[in-house]
Amino acid sequence: MTSTLCIADHCGITGQHAEGCTDTKCRGCLPRPAADGLRLCEVDTRRLAEDARTAAVLHEELALTLIRRGRGGERVASSSLSAPVPDDEVMEARQAIRATLVSLVRIIADERGLHLPADEVSALGAYVAHHAVWLAAHGAADEHARDLRDIAGDPRTRRLAYPAGTDRLYIGDCPLIVADLDGANPGPCGTRLHAYGDQPFVQCTGCGTEETVEWWQRQLVGEAPVEVDAYTAAADLSLRHRREVTPAMLRKWAFKGDVKPLGKDGKGRTVFDLNELRGHAKKLWEQVAA
Repeated sequence: MTSTLCIADHCGITGQHAEGCTDTKCRGCLPRPAADGLRLCEVDTRRLAEDARTAAVLHEELALTLIRRGRGGERVASSSLSAPVPDDEVMEARQAIRATLVSLVRIIADERGLHLPADEVSALGAYVAHHAVWLAAHGAADEHARDLRDIAGDPRTRRLAYPAGTDRLYIGDCPLIVADLDGANPGPCGTRLHAYGDQPFVQCTGCGTEETVEWWQRQLVGEAPVEVDAYTAAADLSLRHRREVTPAMLRKWAFKGDVKPLGKDGKGRTVFDLNELRGHAKKLWEQVAA
C-alpha cells in the first residue's frame, strides 16, 4: 500500500528525490509520508505550531525596531519638529504577520465553532499553534504551512527584527507576578526582557522592575533548575554566552544526540535538563574561544 505524502511545498527528505527530478543542486525533494489522518508529515505539523509562535515573537521584536534610527542610534525624524518616522518595511512586516495569524484564527474559529482568542498577536499565535494538528488535516493544509513559513522564516523579516550589529539580547519573559490597578487578577508580567551591551542592569518595560542580569537569571530559571522548556533554556544560554541561542538550535543538538530531551511539559513544549545544556554549550563554545 502506497503511503500518502506530505503536501507542504517545502517538505523534502535530504538526499532523496521525487521521480523526474533533474536538478543537480537539489538537496532532496521527495516529501516525507503524511502522518496518520493528516495531510502533512509529523515534522511539518510540528512546524505549523513552531512557526505560529515564532511569528508572534517576531511581531513583538519588530516593535523595538519600528522607529528608524541614524548611525549613532538616535531616532530619525522628518524634521526637527516632527515625531520619529516609523520604518515602512518594519510596519509592512508586522502587518503581514498579524494578517496571516488573524486569517488562520478566523478559519479555525469559524469551521470549528470556537470562541476567538484575545485580539493580541501573542494570543493569536498561541491559538494557531494549539490547533496545529487540526490545520495539518485541513483541506488547505499546504497553504497554511506555506503562509506560516513565509512570515516566520522570511530572512528579510529576521534582518529587520535583529539588525546586524545590534547589542540587544533577549534573555526571557518577565516572570514577576503583577496585578491590575485594583490589585486583582495577579499573574506573570510576561514582558520580553532584553540586555543591552555591557549594561549591568535590565529593566522590564512592563512592570518597571530594574535589576542586574544575574538577578533576572535567578528569577527566570531558579538556583538549581532541572527541567526547563526550550525557550527558557535558549534565553539562559544566550545570557550566559552573550550570543543568540534559539530553541531551534537546541532541537538540533537533540536531533544530533548531543543532548537528550526529557519529554513534554503541560503545554506540549519539549523540556531539557538545563545543566546538560549548559555543559554542552560550555564545551562547544568555550573550547572554541580558547
